Amino acid sequence: MYRILLALFGLGLLGADAPKAEPATKPDAEALARGQAVYMRTCVACHQPNGKGIPAVFPPLEGSDWLESDTTFLSKIVLRGLQGPVTVNGVTYNSVMAPLADTLKDPEVADVLNYVRTTYGKGGPLATPEIVKAARDASANQKQPYTAAELGRK
Repeated sequence: MYRILLALFGLGLLGADAPKAEPATKPDAEALARGQAVYMRTCVACHQPNGKGIPAVFPPLEGSDWLESDTTFLSKIVLRGLQGPVTVNGVTYNSVMAPLADTLKDPEVADVLNYVRTTYGKGGPLATPEIVKAARDASANQKQPYTAAELGRK
C-alpha cells in the first residue's frame, strides 16, 4: 500500500493542487455589453461606430497597432488623454483625445478597453479594474494629455 501511495504522489495524482484556470483572454458577453455602452457614450463621436475614426482627424481603433500595447499603457491614454501628433498604422494625426479620468470609473475603463480590443483589435490580455487603478495612480501627476513621445511612441 505504501508503494502505491508513494507512486501516486510521485505522479502528482494525489496531493496535487487543483488545476489552475487559464487567465481569461476574452471578456464575457456581459462585460462586452458594458464596454460597448461606455464606447457609445464616450468614444463614438471621434472613433465612430465602426471604429474607423475620422480620416485625417481622429485615428482608427480598427486594426490599430496601438491596441497591441499593454493594458497599463492603454489605460493611461484613456484616463489622461492623448495629444498629437500621433502615428497610427503609418498615418499621422494631430488632434486631442480628452482625458476621461474624471468621467469613467476603473471598471468602466477596463470594460471599454476589453470591448475595443475584442471588437477592433486582435484581443489581448484582459483589462481589470485593478490594472486600471494602478495606471490611474501611476499617472496621477499627468496634468495634460500625454504626447506620443511621453509614451515612447511616434
